[in-house]
Amino acid sequence: MENESNRTAKENDIFDAWKNWAERELPQRRQRADKAYQRAHQINDEVAWQHAEIVEAGYGQLNDMLLAQDPYFSRIAAQMQDVDGETFQVDLRVHRYHRSEVFPLDDSREMLDISHLAPLADLVRNPAQQELALTLRDREFYQWPQSGNTPHIRVVHCNVEDIEIENGCVVRVAPRYGAIFEDRVRRRLERSAQPALDVLADVLDREQNAIISNRNPQLRLLILDGPAGTGKTVVAAHRIAVAASPQSMGIYLTPTNTLRNYIDPVLPRLGLERQRARAWSLAEWAQAVWPEFPWADDLSGMVPDCPWDQKAFGDALDSVQRDHPKASWLEIYREAGQRLGQRPRRMFGVEDVAALLWMGPWAHRKLPGLEPQWIIIDEAQAIPLLVYHALWRWFGGKVSYILAGDLMQQGSQHEFDGWAQIQEALQVKPSQISHLWLRRSYRVPPMIHAASERLRRAINPEANLSESVTWHPHPGKITYKPTQSISQVQEDVKQLITHWRAEGISAIAILAPSADLLHHWVQQLAVTGIELQILQGQESYGGGVVLTTLDIVRGLEFDGVVLLDVNKAAYPETPSGARALYTALTRSRKYVHLIALLDGPDQSPSPWLAQIVS
Repeated sequence: MENESNRTAKENDIFDAWKNWAERELPQRRQRADKAYQRAHQINDEVAWQHAEIVEAGYGQLNDMLLAQDPYFSRIAAQMQDVDGETFQVDLRVHRYHRSEVFPLDDSREMLDISHLAPLADLVRNPAQQELALTLRDREFYQWPQSGNTPHIRVVHCNVEDIEIENGCVVRVAPRYGAIFEDRVRRRLERSAQPALDVLADVLDREQNAIISNRNPQLRLLILDGPAGTGKTVVAAHRIAVAASPQSMGIYLTPTNTLRNYIDPVLPRLGLERQRARAWSLAEWAQAVWPEFPWADDLSGMVPDCPWDQKAFGDALDSVQRDHPKASWLEIYREAGQRLGQRPRRMFGVEDVAALLWMGPWAHRKLPGLEPQWIIIDEAQAIPLLVYHALWRWFGGKVSYILAGDLMQQGSQHEFDGWAQIQEALQVKPSQISHLWLRRSYRVPPMIHAASERLRRAINPEANLSESVTWHPHPGKITYKPTQSISQVQEDVKQLITHWRAEGISAIAILAPSADLLHHWVQQLAVTGIELQILQGQESYGGGVVLTTLDIVRGLEFDGVVLLDVNKAAYPETPSGARALYTALTRSRKYVHLIALLDGPDQSPSPWLAQIVS
């Protein structure tokens, strides 16, 4: 058995060979990309532009690798057997970028550096896997034998190791999912919260990777359930990138524009380019289906449930169309709404989105953009039930779904009874459904996780158990302060943020319980001199200190959270009050500070504080 120092020395030789090659290759790729763009400008042909974008992406990936000094995170050394019984050896590296690479070694051999998206990288996700399904294109890239008429390769023996690179050299090599993996996850959690999702292939655990690499063709509905911080969003995006057909097209659906903007940048880096994947918020999708309708400028906030069920709404639309066969779609919608008791509105807002998405297939409207084979729905518990009925009417059984969500974050505007009704709306057979509970929270530290789970079990004593990783780099801290005046709140918030910033914490959310109270606090906190980004649902979170509402930060993460107005009026002793506080707590990776403004005789702290602050 080769000792660790020799293994590390050999890996440094390979890493040095990669660096030497990358430094020579990068300027050549820049030249090729410039020439490709020059040609595209000259002939202005779509194929030429696509080629230029591909060449540019190849340059961008290698540049990112070189800057980050992370050309790979794992090694696969294996003995394979082809269908005709021929055996051959494999020794390659795996990186967390999109495109596989080949670089020369000093002894005239070549090293394959494959993407985590490649079928062979299933061995990194599950080193015990005994069979791989490879395309002929895969085999051609690997320069492997192509005998037989089946793509299956048997794994005779496999050794998978994590490789740790620090300061431009390899410092450790260890078995997969061992000490290097845990240290890697811990270091990732120590970083400041980012304003966008990242490619996290190197820090996904066994349980998460088993979900990602499940290629069961019969599976039409995968529900990723579990508490905040378990990686549901990351797993959903990575699963489609890994398991879906490379030619398949799909939609990533989110409840708000802010969450859409959080997801959108990572899709191309996962191989889900614009031509095959599109991220939509519900409001954005409804606008694209009905562009001629008079939409309000402000479509922020959550899309509420429609006050009518689909039968009542459908009957009203049918009735109006019979009575007024020449009416426009706009006139039909408005008249149907009035017949159902809706007050007429000049402009349409988020309260119209669910109904208009359902009306799309009723009116045989064409979908904007691509015809999807798969749909990921993030924060699925926050999507109105009528939207799920609309998806069935639009796509029937032609689409597979991944739903990522947590019923504890359902919100007060969505009170339907969980996953069962969603399954019924999508009309998926039980044999085609997999409902998984992810129990291990990485992002939420132990103290905050424990408080949030006390809220969960207070309203649902039979809830599934979960845990925060014991080796989280920060224990988490929750503090509470009742105050008697606005001026005291202003001073407390200013001092707290100054203190947090001195600790190096920059990603901070100040959360108001509603849009009305948000407008109030925008005015009140303006006098503090704190530089704030006001996030109302249309914008992207750009980092720093943000003032917003609970609904807008669903799916986002921060290092510190300040929760305003933690009183009984905003967070009553109801399940929706507990769920709102749960959502706020679990946005934080380090600190939570709760403020209750008790400036009147009818003001009292939220009863749920007893569950949160021990």
